[in-house]
Amino acid sequence: LMPALVLLAAFHARDSRHGRRALAVLLVSAGLAAVFGLGAFAAHGASHAARARGAVGHYMTFAGQLLLLVSAAAGVAVLAREPRWRAGAGAVAALGAAALAVTFTRSAWIGLAVALAVILGAVRPRWLPALAVVIALALVLAPAPYRARALSAFDPRHPVNLERTYMWQAGLRMFRDHPLTGVGLQDMKPVYDRYRPPQAHERAGHLHSVPIQVPASMGLAGLAAFAWLVIGLFRAATRDLAPARRAGGLAAGMRLGVAAALAGFLVAGLFEWNFGDEELLYLLFTLVGLAWAARGWEGHASAGSRAP
Repeated sequence: LMPALVLLAAFHARDSRHGRRALAVLLVSAGLAAVFGLGAFAAHGASHAARARGAVGHYMTFAGQLLLLVSAAAGVAVLAREPRWRAGAGAVAALGAAALAVTFTRSAWIGLAVALAVILGAVRPRWLPALAVVIALALVLAPAPYRARALSAFDPRHPVNLERTYMWQAGLRMFRDHPLTGVGLQDMKPVYDRYRPPQAHERAGHLHSVPIQVPASMGLAGLAAFAWLVIGLFRAATRDLAPARRAGGLAAGMRLGVAAALAGFLVAGLFEWNFGDEELLYLLFTLVGLAWAARGWEGHASAGSRAP
């Protein structure tokens, strides 16, 4: 039933006053959560062992939330016309990016880079090489723990990466044995114990990859349903976005940011089971519902209930 949040958010946000208020609350709460996460990180030693967890209790969940909200804020900062929205969203994006950095979550880092590339590619495609240079400089100039963490994402011999590949191999074998419906929606630990290779040490409750987890647990039926869901989310977020993007405005910026957030979320999902995290799905579906409703915001800032 969680995808129904798209409809619920779209219904309530069709009034531009309510929609703008909801977006403002999301951005303010994201800024406060980022500050909380940064403060807790500093208070606990400011190291990899003290990875920022925010108020949700797990660094990967916190990183996924920041990925979604920083992407949405970046879209608003780029396209909104009102100075207060641009400045506020830019501040939230900066705070959120800093908090995301101290989660040490590699998949979310990669997802945010993709989301920013989507935003820049839609607004200023000629600046994409500059974004690549900025990312490269950030990698070179970053403190050693962050640089080592980022580079480890590309090391196939890294112990964590090896365990992930074992999970993916096991998931593919599950799909091969149960191609239509998968092994079922369940805790993967007892199933993984039967399928994992002998050299694997970790007992996995899930397979740390959306494209592996879905067919392994739900087979071709689940894969088709998931593809339908993702296509629907993209269509809801990007419907009539091209002309709105050229005109600019708050609604266009939020819709572009949500589309970029969805793209980054899917890329991050290549390396983690983020579609299995309820706290992230609540936010993702709500943002997509707001993006759908925002099609009627421009020109109706004072019309209120007359917005379609």
